[in-house]
Amino acid sequence: MESLNLPGIGPAVERRVAAVDAETLTPIVRRVLDDVTAAVTDWRRVQMRGGSGGGHFGTALFRFAGTAATRTGVREWSVVLKVLAERPGETPAGHPYWKREAEAYRSDLLEDARGRLVPAELYRVDEFDGEAVWLWLEDLTDEYGGDWPLEQYRRAARHLGQFDGAFVGETDRIDEPWVTERTFEFETTAGVVALVDRVPDDPIVSRHFPTSDDRQRLFAAWRDRERFLDARANLPRTFCHFDAFGRNLFATTTADGTPQTVAIDWDQCGMARVGDDAGALVLLTLLFVDWPVTRADELERAVLDGYRAGLADAGWDGPDAVVTRGYRLHLVNRWLEWLGAIRVSLDDGLHDWIADVVGEPFEDVLAANRDVHRFVLDAVDDVDLAESPSAGRS
Repeated sequence: MESLNLPGIGPAVERRVAAVDAETLTPIVRRVLDDVTAAVTDWRRVQMRGGSGGGHFGTALFRFAGTAATRTGVREWSVVLKVLAERPGETPAGHPYWKREAEAYRSDLLEDARGRLVPAELYRVDEFDGEAVWLWLEDLTDEYGGDWPLEQYRRAARHLGQFDGAFVGETDRIDEPWVTERTFEFETTAGVVALVDRVPDDPIVSRHFPTSDDRQRLFAAWRDRERFLDARANLPRTFCHFDAFGRNLFATTTADGTPQTVAIDWDQCGMARVGDDAGALVLLTLLFVDWPVTRADELERAVLDGYRAGLADAGWDGPDAVVTRGYRLHLVNRWLEWLGAIRVSLDDGLHDWIADVVGEPFEDVLAANRDVHRFVLDAVDDVDLAESPSAGRS
């Protein structure tokens, strides 16, 4: 097996993946096909795009597909293997935690949620002590091919609101060591802000923050970072996905024709606040250039409308101002956290990797990110740090 060249994925993991054979695959394929007689006749393995592990690395994705002999004839099958490599030193109560997604699936927490946001089906978990955990997952197809119209963003936001709303006022019942308060980390951002201040004319820095006004607005937001964090304290708590956007969400339809959203990548799920999933959906969609920043206001309105409707579906009757505040505070805090990733773009050797991950030319990613900075800084202007609206029923 050719080296994956993925940070955090060592040769032991690669050898184990290369050794997957018909004996390994057969029980999984039987679950995929819901046929206890299925016998794998041939298969192929393809490495899928991914592997950043939420920015902490140590994940790899593979699609296994082939045919199987069954009692009704030869049938095709496919399944996704997600490898979660151990990152020594991480604990269940910390963030990040390399095994959080596996623990989420092993618990009943994801199944307990009500609404139309559901996790991808898990067929089996394999654990290799001191090395990795493997998740054998449903191979999903998005009905829009990942190119969502505005109405699908509204629909997905409604499903996220249903999911989050089901946990508002219920978080005290969650007693899992891997469920922790999901906040924001600014350690790497400090160096980036200092860099913008020190070398504003750097070829990459200047494309992120090209004007003096851009830089001064950044510095002002950075000075208020602790206040933005503290401002979330009075918002209703919930359990949420926290990394929900189009690349982790699939638009699907149930057997009876009901639209639903299937979510993958639960490695960042945890205790959060109302509005967090709406903020993640907007910000990450824009950062990954999946929606034009020139139409960000349309996306924002659709997501907030859908998310509010989903919260109402779940029985939460808090005021709109709370949802808007939670959304904006996530937008600002998540953006400040994400700014630490700018350091990656300073390495010329990683430009092609960035383009591959995003799926757009590097220069287009830079231009889009510059406009996202301005969009978020406009949101900063709308956050009243002295405001403390009533949270409503929680």
